[in-house]
Amino acid sequence: MVSSGGWFVRLARVLLGALAIVAVGRQFFVEVGLPGFSPVNFFSYFTILSNIAAGLLLVRLGVAPGLGNRVWLEWLRGGMTVYMATTGIVFALLLDDGDLGLTLPWVNTVMHRVVPVVMFLDWLLVRPRARVGYGRALSWLFVPLAYVTYALVRGAVTGWFPYPFLRPEAVGGIDGVLLHLLFMALGIAAAAVLVAWLGNVRVGERSEERVPV
Repeated sequence: MVSSGGWFVRLARVLLGALAIVAVGRQFFVEVGLPGFSPVNFFSYFTILSNIAAGLLLVRLGVAPGLGNRVWLEWLRGGMTVYMATTGIVFALLLDDGDLGLTLPWVNTVMHRVVPVVMFLDWLLVRPRARVGYGRALSWLFVPLAYVTYALVRGAVTGWFPYPFLRPEAVGGIDGVLLHLLFMALGIAAAAVLVAWLGNVRVGERSEERVPV
């Protein structure tokens, strides 16, 4: 285990968090001048939102690791680990067909591979300072649920969906969409339990506080 207050961890968090934010910003400026560009569409991708959030969290933890309520910071840190794992795994299983479209190759690598691995290693190597109850860990599913609800409602209104598995005509109708979402929900729930378990095992009896179930 390594200390969250060590200079190497703090520097790595700041640099890697900044890398995530720079990658999103670079891609934004690639697309912003193109005909038909929609900033709402750009920021409607879970990949974009999760990388921004992960980048900001890493920078925050690197700059001031001991500041704030440690219980809720660890809950947030665990949640971001789950969200970035979702980003990486969904991309690898459903979206990595070799066609990057407008996405720069290095940006794609950072957002779909580097940051998910970084968040997982951060959770695995830097011991959490508080336990996360399994019931509370399942609350991490609220963000993906809210995102999917937004994407489906907006897609039904505008006809634009951020991902093909959310588009009924691309997956055999609404039943295909629901089947994809069911498997994703089960996968995210399993990831949430696993992330909580990995953190709690390492906190052990040394934890002074616990996020309630």
